[in-house]
Amino acid sequence: MTANGCIVHCGGDGPLLVRSPLRVRTAGAEDGIAKPKAALCRCGKSANKPFCDGAHRDIEFRAAGPIDTSRATSESESESEAAAPSGEEAGEAVVTAHANGPLHFDGVVEISGEGHEGSARFRQPWLCRCGASSNKPFCDGSHKEIGFEAEGL
Repeated sequence: MTANGCIVHCGGDGPLLVRSPLRVRTAGAEDGIAKPKAALCRCGKSANKPFCDGAHRDIEFRAAGPIDTSRATSESESESEAAAPSGEEAGEAVVTAHANGPLHFDGVVEISGEGHEGSARFRQPWLCRCGASSNKPFCDGSHKEIGFEAEGL
């Protein structure tokens, strides 16, 4: 674990790269799968969801663009949960893959990448894993519109 706690890097047109310890909760693993780091699918096409299997390369997934921190919430969270105070400590992330929906990170997460200089810290972020959000890496509810299907809790 780094001094900054849980760090998620949005790898250009690739997966969400979690560069610190995490526990991934999904169908069949309600208590979570512990990982020292992980590549999580965000194109929606991995055969090994919620983990990346490289499918983003086959479908020519495009996600590049600056992070719009003003739209970092989803209908599932309140405004007060979005931005984390800069002094608040991050720790091991617990990531829940929701059935047919986004990835929910429980805790403070530092997100970098997507053409964004530096990083920004978020409390309880909901990140897109269907590939259709207009505000990647954040979920905007597009999974409902496109009929995204994936196992989860």
